[in-house]
Amino acid sequence: MSWRDRFQSRRLHYGAGSVVSVLLVVGILGLAAGLAGWHPMRWDTTSGKTQSLSPASLALLKEVTQPLTMTVFMPEAAGERQTAKEVLQLYEHHSSKVTYRFVDPEREPLKAQQAGYRFAGNVLLDYQGRRQMADQTDENAISNALRKVLKKERQKVYFLAGHGERDLADSKPGGFQVAKTALDNEGYEVESLNLLSRGAVPEDAAVVIVAGPKKPLLSTEVQALKAFLLKGGRLFIMLEAFEDGGLQGFLAGYGVGLDNGLILDVNQVSQSLGLSAVMPLVSQYGPSKITQDFKNLVTIYPMVRPLILKRDHPDVTLVPLATTMPSSYEKLGKEWIKDDKAAFDAKTDKKGPFTVGAQAEIKLTPPKGEPGRKGEPPPASPEGAKTYLVVFGASDFAANSFFNLFGNGDLFLNTTNFLAQAMEQITVRGAGKAQLLTLKSGQIWTLFLVCLAGVPLVMLAAGIWAYRRRRAQR
Repeated sequence: MSWRDRFQSRRLHYGAGSVVSVLLVVGILGLAAGLAGWHPMRWDTTSGKTQSLSPASLALLKEVTQPLTMTVFMPEAAGERQTAKEVLQLYEHHSSKVTYRFVDPEREPLKAQQAGYRFAGNVLLDYQGRRQMADQTDENAISNALRKVLKKERQKVYFLAGHGERDLADSKPGGFQVAKTALDNEGYEVESLNLLSRGAVPEDAAVVIVAGPKKPLLSTEVQALKAFLLKGGRLFIMLEAFEDGGLQGFLAGYGVGLDNGLILDVNQVSQSLGLSAVMPLVSQYGPSKITQDFKNLVTIYPMVRPLILKRDHPDVTLVPLATTMPSSYEKLGKEWIKDDKAAFDAKTDKKGPFTVGAQAEIKLTPPKGEPGRKGEPPPASPEGAKTYLVVFGASDFAANSFFNLFGNGDLFLNTTNFLAQAMEQITVRGAGKAQLLTLKSGQIWTLFLVCLAGVPLVMLAAGIWAYRRRRAQR
């Protein structure tokens, strides 16, 4: 066959046409990919627009005028990683200021710890030096955190200092560095407060936290805390076992009594977890907004003392926040520690359960003529005004080594949020549960006929038709 005949052959024409068609398709796809990269577009065809950001989230993104970094703490092998990436891509798509990154807490534990990582799925938002932690990677949690981090004014939380309280910068097991970082990530500005040098609680204090004082407060300091309460301030007090910090009389004035005892508990649950007898567990909580979501959640209280609630105060309503198990018991004094006699003694020990955390709702009716600052009477409180005092018989439950165990961190953060009146931040933090897709019988058959039967049959019919057409043309 001559070259001319070969060039004019039908096979060559078909082959050249196929090559040109392939090149044309590849060119079109390459051009489309380039245009998509330069001008990305998205279409959401799902019912309810579940693959798009809500108008509220889009409105928040319009307020982002400076770089916003989202850091996701999630192991590389986690199955939820791709879903989280898809959600974060939506934020990045709608704002050029948004960037995100993933940090594997198993491979980079130090970086995750410094950032305040608590659970897999946490997302840390960093904007203009302000930080806010979202506990999940869904749009609702991220947008709520974004709304908070965009606020320029942050509420201040003061930790009392000067009496051997827990150190906010201490990274050792008994320090409060983890608690401070968690408060930073909740959107608070945390500072230390020395009442001897300041004289009074600052006006901008949302909450004052007294974390395990070793030495007693002076009477002037106690009066300053009382004046802070009378003005509507909120107090969060955590005491040490055998140490009342000079606050026993102050707390008695609000119906919270103390004794010189320590709670122990020996049960099957504690033993299975390898816990010491001086680390009682709590699974029973009172009717408070602080613990409203603590269903099937356990908290642990190392070296905790009981609180004795006296409900006869006319202006104070007491609510037990956490109550130990019936198997718990209290030992008085320290002699049993020296003699190593931790077992329950029916003759001298008290049987539980015991209250280890309490919330006091205080009606603000300051007595007339009681001196305020500079000898002036305190301002009259509006009708129905009230404030809150929360007391725990331990401070170790919020220390570095126990903060992220069970529900301890949630209890500490929820208490602070409640006292700061940040009710929207009261929750049980952790990874969200996957939602199951439930289809009706008609939808199942439609999916089967279209995907498993319809598409293959159409492809088979098209192949047969093309084969018979080519065969007829030969």
